[in-house]
Amino acid sequence: MTNEESAKELKIMIIGSSGAGKTSFVQRWTKGQFISNYKATIISDFGYKIYSYKNVLYRIQLWDIGGQDKSASMAKIFAKDSHGCIVVTDLSINETPAEILKWKEIISEESTFVDDEKIPFILIGNKIDLIENEEHDNINQRFKEISNNYGFMNYFLTSAKEGINVDESMKYLVDYIIDRINKFCDENCVEFGQRRKDSQRLNKNSLAIRKQESKGCC
Repeated sequence: MTNEESAKELKIMIIGSSGAGKTSFVQRWTKGQFISNYKATIISDFGYKIYSYKNVLYRIQLWDIGGQDKSASMAKIFAKDSHGCIVVTDLSINETPAEILKWKEIISEESTFVDDEKIPFILIGNKIDLIENEEHDNINQRFKEISNNYGFMNYFLTSAKEGINVDESMKYLVDYIIDRINKFCDENCVEFGQRRKDSQRLNKNSLAIRKQESKGCC
């Protein structure tokens, strides 16, 4: 088995309105490239990258969900067993908080972390290269408020075209996910990615076996 084949898998959702640059973001992080003539994602697309963290390899799956309203029902299906989510918005069209949050709520309703708590979200304001410099402070303050008020871990202003803050935002989210999973696994004595309900069942079974063994024979 190669190192890549043995990598631990993580699943991260990429959601947001059509045209926000989700596919460009995925391509920039996974392949280090930008193509200007991407076609709109109809339902979903998929990319992955082998990521090294503390000398362990992880296969990061990025599920790029189409931004049309008809994709919302499919997003609920793909959200199952996600480890995290990125909400991408287009800075050049100034989406309202309601337009941004409708996507976050879809995933929040359908997915929980391995510890049965809420999965982590970060907010991406993409296409910062299209914004005049004098507007950056206002946009930064606006996204800070949205992030703080609506349950995002953090926010990043990015440009998939120029590669601005793409690696930084992914590192922030992926490192957090890995640390949180490892902490949960250490506390529950289970393998990477084992969910709380499964770990409780395993712990109960182990306890029953130990009790049986302590009784001895006959």
